[in-house]
Amino acid sequence: MYVGLDVVKKMITYAQKNNNHRQIKFLNKNIVNCKLKKSDFIICFYTLQFIHPKHRQNVLNKLFKSLNWGGALFLVEKVRSYDARTQDQMTTIYEEFKLSNGFSEKEISGKKKSLKGILEPFSSNANIQMLKRAGFKDVSTISKFISFEGFLAIK
Repeated sequence: MYVGLDVVKKMITYAQKNNNHRQIKFLNKNIVNCKLKKSDFIICFYTLQFIHPKHRQNVLNKLFKSLNWGGALFLVEKVRSYDARTQDQMTTIYEEFKLSNGFSEKEISGKKKSLKGILEPFSSNANIQMLKRAGFKDVSTISKFISFEGFLAIK
């Protein structure tokens, strides 16, 4: 059995409409306050960055606790750079990437404005430290693309 969670109802509706596999259940729930069943593998794509920073450690603690021994968390997040200069460079590179893939400057600006105050990425190091505080012993970066990083954390 697979479970997909999202706090946004439209995302759940879209997922249900576009996937009718009987072993996948989609739930419109907030991970901050929902109960999780025991599992072997959890995938979180762009989740923590939209959760208020004061709740993030508790969410990772909950994910760790719900994993069986040897289970893994695959966490992908947008990350901030370690300094302002590098962050500016990463932002410029990503905006150029979007432009080269057909997005207009207006679309890029609109997206940036829509996420202001909602999206709060942490640095790579801050994410790794939270994972370790949750109890994960083995934490590795397994993918990195500009400001996006994938972590594999094993219980």
